[in-house]
Amino acid sequence: MEFSWKSFCALSLLAIGLAAFLFKESAEADDKTVSSASDASPAPAVSGGGGTVSPVSWEANFSISGIARSPFEDARVVGKVETLDSNLSAIGSYQASPGIILRFGLELQRNTFGLPDGAPLPDRLQAFHLGLGADLQLGEAWLVRCEAQPGFYGEDAGVLGRDFSCPIIAGASYFVSADLQLVAGLSYNPNRKYPVLPGIGFRWKISADWVLNAVLPTPRAEYTMSKSLMLYAGMDLRSDTYRVSDDFGRSHGIPELDDAVVDYTEIRVGAGASWKINSVMTMEIESGCIVVDQFDFHRDDVKFRSTEAPPYGGISLKAAF
Repeated sequence: MEFSWKSFCALSLLAIGLAAFLFKESAEADDKTVSSASDASPAPAVSGGGGTVSPVSWEANFSISGIARSPFEDARVVGKVETLDSNLSAIGSYQASPGIILRFGLELQRNTFGLPDGAPLPDRLQAFHLGLGADLQLGEAWLVRCEAQPGFYGEDAGVLGRDFSCPIIAGASYFVSADLQLVAGLSYNPNRKYPVLPGIGFRWKISADWVLNAVLPTPRAEYTMSKSLMLYAGMDLRSDTYRVSDDFGRSHGIPELDDAVVDYTEIRVGAGASWKINSVMTMEIESGCIVVDQFDFHRDDVKFRSTEAPPYGGISLKAAF
């Protein structure tokens, strides 16, 4: 199975077109609902589980961002590298029973690197994986989520068995009040330098306009300017583990890196705006700088990292229906 940049773009355009079609259908349905409601008095009641409400909801996301050229090095000077990051995902949620929501879907990720000739770095790292999990509500104050992401994480355009991995994410939220939520969780990746990473955080609605969302991987402060526009500033921690090709090391003069695993990490600091276009679609625009950008072949003690803090910019489209 080939997973090329052209096919990624085609799938992205297809997803955006599908989201636009679904929005059109949803808008027409809303118009009909409003029209019917205005003609009826009183409005008919809909009991839980009845009516036309579907037990399945969907979230789709397409994002793309670019990082300006910056010098990379380890013990040697690699040269300047530029990056294009892309992501396409579709996640469904099914209300299995009161307090239990099942989650399922898929995600495509691709990091493409513009490299100088002879640079000992991969020109792309990509992932194709499922998202399978559940949300459990325990009592009035606890919410637990667990998700497995089985799939293929590698350099090659094809889907190869040696690229298979299954990261797992688990977390719990405790609602202290309507304005304060405490969060704790951990992630597991068998190929990562540190297979288990814990994390804690909180979400605090300070006022009607301000929210401090201190939850990894995207802690940030949010300011709501209007019902459709929200501004934010904060960090974005991105880190995934991939396997390079079986001849990567030999072809780059470092034989020990054949079939090696690499942690690719970006830490972004920036600000952006989130515009709720309508009841279905949201667009976000963001820019800032990259404070950490590195390739860590940790099993072979080889690490390449950017020596500057290059600027980045990105845009994303989200649909929920």
